[in-house]
Amino acid sequence: MKLVRLILVSSTLVFAMGTVSAADAPAIAALTGDALAAAVKGNLDNDLVLQKFNLKVKGKDADVTIEGSVDEGEQMALAGNVAENVKGVRYVFNNIVPKN
Repeated sequence: MKLVRLILVSSTLVFAMGTVSAADAPAIAALTGDALAAAVKGNLDNDLVLQKFNLKVKGKDADVTIEGSVDEGEQMALAGNVAENVKGVRYVFNNIVPKN
């Protein structure tokens, strides 16, 4: 009897979780375009190393373009990594120019 209850409870939980996930799908949809660019810009501006460069970000669909200048190549690479780690980013066009 306990096994039947456990299976029934487990099945109910799996069904309920699936229902919640399906209902929340539009709220979890990936950002695109300007909204994705804003998310990337926010992450760049929150990075202590990159915030002083005020980098520009444009978005189209799931792709983002970062422009501006930084002091060193490592900062350019960091900006690309920050952008790549934003959920929804498919490709980063890194047009940042290092001064050194």
